[in-house]
Amino acid sequence: MGEILSKDMLADLIINIINILILFFVSKALLYKPVKKYLDQRRENQANAVEEAERRKAEAEAEKQKYTGLMADTAAIRTGAMREATEKANAKAEQILAAANAEAEEILKNSRAAAKRESDKLIADSKEQLGALAVELSGKILAREVTDADNIRIINSFFGE
Repeated sequence: MGEILSKDMLADLIINIINILILFFVSKALLYKPVKKYLDQRRENQANAVEEAERRKAEAEAEKQKYTGLMADTAAIRTGAMREATEKANAKAEQILAAANAEAEEILKNSRAAAKRESDKLIADSKEQLGALAVELSGKILAREVTDADNIRIINSFFGE
Protein backbone atom coordinates (compact mmCIF):
# COMPACT_ATOMS: atom_id res chain seq x y z
CA MET A 1 0.00 0.00 0.00
CA GLY A 2 2.87 2.33 0.61
CA GLU A 3 3.77 2.03 -2.98
CA ILE A 4 0.29 2.68 -4.28
CA LEU A 5 -0.04 5.73 -2.23
CA SER A 6 3.20 6.97 -3.39
CA LYS A 7 2.43 6.22 -7.04
CA ASP A 8 -1.00 7.82 -6.64
CA MET A 9 0.51 10.71 -4.82
CA LEU A 10 3.18 11.07 -7.44
CA ALA A 11 0.57 10.95 -10.20
CA ASP A 12 -1.54 13.53 -8.36
CA LEU A 13 1.53 15.65 -7.87
CA ILE A 14 2.39 15.53 -11.57
CA ILE A 15 -1.24 16.26 -12.50
CA ASN A 16 -1.26 19.16 -10.09
CA ILE A 17 2.01 20.50 -11.52
CA ILE A 18 0.63 20.18 -15.06
CA ASN A 19 -2.60 21.90 -13.97
CA ILE A 20 -0.60 24.68 -12.35
CA LEU A 21 1.50 25.11 -15.49
CA ILE A 22 -1.59 25.12 -17.73
CA LEU A 23 -3.29 27.58 -15.39
CA PHE A 24 -0.16 29.73 -15.37
CA PHE A 25 0.13 29.85 -19.18
CA VAL A 26 -3.61 30.39 -19.70
CA SER A 27 -3.65 33.11 -17.01
CA LYS A 28 -0.58 34.69 -18.56
CA ALA A 29 -2.16 34.64 -22.00
CA LEU A 30 -5.59 35.81 -20.88
CA LEU A 31 -4.87 38.09 -17.91
CA TYR A 32 -1.21 39.12 -17.69
CA LYS A 33 -0.82 40.55 -21.17
CA PRO A 34 -4.03 42.73 -21.03
CA VAL A 35 -3.24 43.90 -17.49
CA LYS A 36 0.37 44.66 -18.48
CA LYS A 37 -0.85 46.44 -21.59
CA TYR A 38 -3.32 48.46 -19.46
CA LEU A 39 -0.59 49.33 -16.91
CA ASP A 40 1.87 50.31 -19.66
CA GLN A 41 -0.77 52.49 -21.32
CA ARG A 42 -1.60 54.08 -17.95
CA ARG A 43 2.11 54.73 -17.26
CA GLU A 44 2.44 56.31 -20.73
CA ASN A 45 -0.70 58.46 -20.17
CA GLN A 46 0.70 59.65 -16.84
CA ALA A 47 4.06 60.49 -18.45
CA ASN A 48 2.23 62.38 -21.21
CA ALA A 49 0.13 64.23 -18.62
CA VAL A 50 3.28 65.21 -16.70
CA GLU A 51 4.94 66.39 -19.93
CA GLU A 52 1.81 68.36 -20.87
CA ALA A 53 1.69 69.94 -17.41
CA GLU A 54 5.36 70.91 -17.64
CA ARG A 55 4.83 72.34 -21.14
CA ARG A 56 1.83 74.36 -19.94
CA LYS A 57 3.78 75.54 -16.91
CA ALA A 58 6.61 76.71 -19.19
CA GLU A 59 4.08 78.50 -21.43
CA ALA A 60 2.49 80.13 -18.37
CA GLU A 61 5.91 81.30 -17.17
CA ALA A 62 6.64 82.74 -20.63
CA GLU A 63 3.28 84.56 -20.61
CA LYS A 64 3.97 85.80 -17.09
CA GLN A 65 7.34 87.18 -18.19
CA LYS A 66 5.72 88.76 -21.23
CA TYR A 67 3.00 90.48 -19.18
CA THR A 68 5.48 91.51 -16.50
CA GLY A 69 7.54 93.19 -19.21
CA LEU A 70 4.45 94.85 -20.65
CA MET A 71 3.44 96.08 -17.21
CA ALA A 72 6.92 97.54 -16.69
CA ASP A 73 6.75 99.23 -20.10
CA THR A 74 3.28 100.56 -19.28
CA ALA A 75 4.50 101.89 -15.95
CA ALA A 76 7.42 103.64 -17.67
CA ILE A 77 5.10 105.15 -20.28
CA ARG A 78 2.66 106.25 -17.56
CA THR A 79 5.48 107.81 -15.54
CA GLY A 80 6.77 109.63 -18.63
CA ALA A 81 3.29 110.87 -19.50
CA MET A 82 2.74 112.08 -15.95
CA ARG A 83 6.10 113.85 -15.94
CA GLU A 84 5.32 115.46 -19.31
CA ALA A 85 1.86 116.54 -18.13
CA THR A 86 3.36 117.97 -14.94
CA GLU A 87 5.96 119.89 -16.93
CA LYS A 88 3.28 121.26 -19.27
CA ALA A 89 1.10 122.24 -16.31
CA ASN A 90 4.04 123.96 -14.61
CA ALA A 91 4.90 125.84 -17.82
CA LYS A 92 1.26 126.91 -18.24
CA ALA A 93 1.13 127.99 -14.58
CA GLU A 94 4.29 130.04 -15.07
CA GLN A 95 2.78 131.69 -18.17
CA ILE A 96 -0.43 132.50 -16.29
CA LEU A 97 1.55 133.81 -13.32
CA ALA A 98 3.76 135.95 -15.58
CA ALA A 99 0.67 137.35 -17.35
CA ALA A 100 -1.00 138.04 -13.99
CA ASN A 101 2.14 139.76 -12.69
CA ALA A 102 2.38 141.87 -15.85
CA GLU A 103 -1.29 142.81 -15.55
CA ALA A 104 -0.82 143.63 -11.87
CA GLU A 105 2.19 145.80 -12.71
CA GLU A 106 0.15 147.59 -15.40
CA ILE A 107 -2.74 148.14 -12.99
CA LEU A 108 -0.32 149.39 -10.31
CA LYS A 109 1.37 151.70 -12.82
CA ASN A 110 -1.99 153.07 -13.98
CA SER A 111 -3.15 153.46 -10.36
CA ARG A 112 0.03 155.35 -9.45
CA ALA A 113 -0.35 157.58 -12.49
CA ALA A 114 -4.01 158.27 -11.62
CA ALA A 115 -3.08 158.97 -7.99
CA LYS A 116 -0.31 161.35 -9.11
CA ARG A 117 -2.73 163.15 -11.46
CA GLU A 118 -5.30 163.38 -8.67
CA SER A 119 -2.66 164.59 -6.24
CA ASP A 120 -1.39 167.18 -8.73
CA LYS A 121 -4.96 168.31 -9.37
CA LEU A 122 -5.65 168.59 -5.63
CA ILE A 123 -2.43 170.56 -5.15
CA ALA A 124 -3.33 172.86 -8.06
CA ASP A 125 -6.88 173.31 -6.71
CA SER A 126 -5.48 173.99 -3.23
CA LYS A 127 -3.10 176.58 -4.64
CA GLU A 128 -5.96 178.27 -6.47
CA GLN A 129 -8.15 178.24 -3.38
CA LEU A 130 -5.27 179.41 -1.20
CA GLY A 131 -4.54 182.20 -3.69
CA ALA A 132 -8.21 183.20 -3.76
CA LEU A 133 -8.33 183.11 0.01
CA ALA A 134 -5.17 185.17 0.24
CA VAL A 135 -6.62 187.74 -2.19
CA GLU A 136 -9.91 187.85 -0.32
CA LEU A 137 -8.12 188.11 3.00
CA SER A 138 -5.86 190.82 1.65
CA GLY A 139 -8.90 192.67 0.35
CA LYS A 140 -10.54 192.61 3.76
CA ILE A 141 -7.33 193.68 5.43
CA LEU A 142 -6.82 196.51 2.98
CA ALA A 143 -10.45 197.59 3.08
CA ARG A 144 -9.81 199.43 6.24
CA GLU A 145 -6.95 200.35 8.39
CA VAL A 146 -6.55 197.82 11.07
CA THR A 147 -4.15 196.93 13.82
CA ASP A 148 -2.34 193.66 14.31
CA ALA A 149 -5.03 192.50 16.73
CA ASP A 150 -7.66 193.30 14.14
CA ASN A 151 -5.68 191.31 11.51
CA ILE A 152 -5.51 188.27 13.78
CA ARG A 153 -9.23 188.53 14.57
CA ILE A 154 -10.10 188.85 10.84
CA ILE A 155 -7.87 185.89 9.97
CA ASN A 156 -9.41 183.74 12.72
CA SER A 157 -12.95 184.67 11.73
CA PHE A 158 -12.17 184.08 8.07
CA PHE A 159 -10.75 180.61 8.70
CA GLY A 160 -13.61 179.95 11.10
CA GLU A 161 -16.11 180.48 8.26
